[in-house]
Amino acid sequence: MNKILCIIIFIISSAFLLWFILPIIKFGIFNPGNALGITICLYLMFWSGFNEKYAAIKHSLCSIEAVKIIWRIFNVCAGAFVAYAVIVSALMVYTAYFTAPSNNSTAVVLGAQVKPWGPSALLQQRIDAAVGYLKENPEAKAVVTGGQGKDEIMSEGQCMYDNIIKQGIDGKRILIEDKAVNTKQNIRFSYRIIKDKKLNENMTVITDSFHQLRARIIVNKLKIKSSISSVNAVNHQVGIITYPTYFVREWIAIPFELLKR
Repeated sequence: MNKILCIIIFIISSAFLLWFILPIIKFGIFNPGNALGITICLYLMFWSGFNEKYAAIKHSLCSIEAVKIIWRIFNVCAGAFVAYAVIVSALMVYTAYFTAPSNNSTAVVLGAQVKPWGPSALLQQRIDAAVGYLKENPEAKAVVTGGQGKDEIMSEGQCMYDNIIKQGIDGKRILIEDKAVNTKQNIRFSYRIIKDKKLNENMTVITDSFHQLRARIIVNKLKIKSSISSVNAVNHQVGIITYPTYFVREWIAIPFELLKR
């Protein structure tokens, strides 16, 4: 393999390896996203940085017919996974950045973890994005959605409400949904509130950009026919550090969501 290309792949893989490890070191975040990311990076680093040793090991193992068959299956699966990852990533980017929000639609702000001192960094980003949308659309209302986990001091919905009104938004424009424990419930319960309160059924989903595609899949599974658009939480320092981890996690979460009833 071309040595320059090997060096480039090794450097890029090393950089991404650090990017996947940082959330563990700084915030204690370890999930299937950075587990898969770390595994892929280590494989690419060994493949590109120790290419001759890699080739020798491969040649030795593939002299066994059963291993040779397994290796071929692995290559087919790896190729299929790469194709899948590229397609899903493109759809994630399109859903997040090419579905501009409609004016004065009802914002549905998806919850994230509440810490003992207040909103987590991810939740604060969503709060800030909601405040920005509500200020730009003075006729819009919002449903802030999320229940209270065992390790949370209050419901995610209540935490978002408290922090949004602190930034000058009239509390009458915000409705709290505080029972949902996952994204599907976030959307289902919020839409029920929108219907019951006769709010604008056109929805703008406010969440992180990597989360928008899965939210859209859930909307379709719930057979919600309203117009759906996206507003993305802005990635500050914490968001930038954790972004690859959560992005790759969606590669795993999306097929599970599609298979759910």
